[in-house]
Amino acid sequence: MRAGTQIGTQNDTALQAAPKVDDCTTDLYANVTDDSAPFSTTVHVTPGTWQPRDDVIANNGDVVSGGFPATRTLKAGQSFTQSFGRAVWSPMHYLPFVWQKSVNFIPDALIGDPDVGVWGADPTKETVVLSKGSTTVKKQTLTNWGSSDASFAARIRSAGTYRLTVDAHRYRPGITFPSGMLSSRVTLDWRFKADPAKSVVAPVFMTRFLPAGLDSRNRAKANSTTSVTVGAGRGSQGPDVKFTKSTVKSLKVWASSDGGTTWKAVSVTRSGSAWKAAVHNPASGAVALRSQVTDSAGGTSVETVYRAYAIG
Repeated sequence: MRAGTQIGTQNDTALQAAPKVDDCTTDLYANVTDDSAPFSTTVHVTPGTWQPRDDVIANNGDVVSGGFPATRTLKAGQSFTQSFGRAVWSPMHYLPFVWQKSVNFIPDALIGDPDVGVWGADPTKETVVLSKGSTTVKKQTLTNWGSSDASFAARIRSAGTYRLTVDAHRYRPGITFPSGMLSSRVTLDWRFKADPAKSVVAPVFMTRFLPAGLDSRNRAKANSTTSVTVGAGRGSQGPDVKFTKSTVKSLKVWASSDGGTTWKAVSVTRSGSAWKAAVHNPASGAVALRSQVTDSAGGTSVETVYRAYAIG
């Protein structure tokens, strides 16, 4: 369990036997560790299928986050490592799509734990803007806190190139966020072609950043170089909207050590299906990361994570 990325101050980790028939067994589990991060624990279990879980507890005692990573099936003698809280927390899944003559976007899972997935994301408050050229089609401020059906939909009248921007902050009224929390803000900036007559997922991408060599508090050493694995992905947004193939033509990365005031280009090399970025770290503070993907359809996807990881 790493520290620095979560909105709570304490973590309750557990293992539960995966149900063979139904999912009504979430209360049948064994606590592993209930403590303030960072910590690590070794657990011995019988062979079978096990579900790791994590509950994040805020300063007022409320369970405010957490989730269920993938289940693990173990035979005698096998082992696995389950991480929670690793940087970088970032957007997890949702992309813009055209449906019913509108550009739609679901403002959910915008800041989440990459080791947990969509259901491990924190609540956010975001401003979403759709524009075409210099004309703003729609601007709306939304939050998924206290609501599971927050959505953005903007009617479009003609085909063309549109720009959708999202500026998201973690948002959870009633609690105090830990000092120096990482991934406090995320922005997305997509440019893509859209036609009101065609229901389709925009051919844009999200990126994932996974820095190597961070300590248990998600810190890199001062004045060091951190290798960051960068992956670009996209997924289906549901059965009602066509999902077309789009490929990455180029990927660029920038880093900032002054909160996003200035940015420096980072050396990027292809590594299998992902990329490796070599980020030169400052003497103190935190590092923000920005990526730009140019796709085969002529669009661009820019993603920025502020306070992606710390220096210490």
